[in-house]
Amino acid sequence: MTDVNARGEAVDTGRDVSVANTDGRRQIRYALVTGASGDLGRAVVRRLVAEGARVVAHCHRGDLGGDVGVERLVRADLVAPGGADELLDALPADWPGLDLLVNCVGGARPRPFAELRDDEWDACLAVNVTAPFRVIRAAVAPLSRVGGAVVNLSSVAALTGGAFGPHYAAAKAALIGLTRSAARELGRAGIRVNVVAPGPVESRMTASLTDAQLTALLDATALGRVVQPEEVADTVVWLASASAVTGQTVVVDGGRCFV
Repeated sequence: MTDVNARGEAVDTGRDVSVANTDGRRQIRYALVTGASGDLGRAVVRRLVAEGARVVAHCHRGDLGGDVGVERLVRADLVAPGGADELLDALPADWPGLDLLVNCVGGARPRPFAELRDDEWDACLAVNVTAPFRVIRAAVAPLSRVGGAVVNLSSVAALTGGAFGPHYAAAKAALIGLTRSAARELGRAGIRVNVVAPGPVESRMTASLTDAQLTALLDATALGRVVQPEEVADTVVWLASASAVTGQTVVVDGGRCFV
């Protein structure tokens, strides 16, 4: 596949780079979404299917809440060693590569600092940091073949601390660090890596907060409302097609945290 360098010269990149849509955005043809049974994961899957992408959705124990048009649903424990490789091995054989990997896998149970147990801390880091790391590592080859992109889902709690507890904030902050490191290291392979930091979002996690906790969050938000999952999905799709953007944290929180 040919591309154009900074001097306007045609060069052979060796990659089957994604073609553009009629509006100039990079077309997302082949996409993998982890944690697709969550509220954000479902919204991302629906948006990608609506964009015309062929989507493989990953769930561990949950489901997609109905027939949303994915090409394949894969169940795998991404915390377990080998789970990420199992997931990537399940991609359809006719896919030339992977245009987009969206890591929505994650979550935590709210826990005050003094009550947080060591096993809860370890489990939170495993699902929010280790699992995305292993999936990205396993996906480097198919991503590099087409100049694909990775979008990780962090949280505004990574920047502010948060009502869900120190384990969740620390894990989501580590995911931002992982994103920046991966962007710097994988850029020359044609892979862009960005992270979205949403919150508070209308979701099952937000529903687990007390009325007082939710009120405090909304009082600190410029728009005075929670973010809808579809608004986060819009940002994911934009980042997937923003061909010169990498290593960035995009906050989608209704104006709670200004960075």
